[in-house]
Amino acid sequence: MTELENENLQNSETGNVVDTNTDYIAALEAIKKNSVRKEDFDSLKADRDRLLQAVVNGQEIALEREQADLKPREEYYKAYTDNKFKTDLEFWQNFVNLRKATIKEYGSDPCVTGSYGFTPDGTKLDAAYGEAETIQEQMDLIEDMIDQADGNPFVFKTLMSQAMPRK
Repeated sequence: MTELENENLQNSETGNVVDTNTDYIAALEAIKKNSVRKEDFDSLKADRDRLLQAVVNGQEIALEREQADLKPREEYYKAYTDNKFKTDLEFWQNFVNLRKATIKEYGSDPCVTGSYGFTPDGTKLDAAYGEAETIQEQMDLIEDMIDQADGNPFVFKTLMSQAMPRK
């Protein structure tokens, strides 16, 4: 005889009614706490599939939260082509934002060789092994210098000169 049957037998002898459904109700409540709505699950599954495809194809996907404050790509591109930046800090801030906006709009990094280029015979250029990762590391370094400068162009220029090796 199992413990539950034994407990029910003892309680039936004393006249106390044991509600075995309370265990089931508690289990259902625990399941509800640990479950999500179908729409949320489908959204997360689609995000996972999108990230998996990006990894397989060697693409980068920036989080939408980081890109929420980006202006349209055309604004950064116009400033880039006008080239009327007063400081290196302004130039690099615009360049980083232009790169992010381009990745957001087109899904490819403009700094990686194979993103947009074709050879003279019309075949698509492939990026060199590790090129995308190296470029991302360099852009992360520049973004870190921009953050450290905190709007001060002299601090940014000092950080940039320290990062550049001299021969």
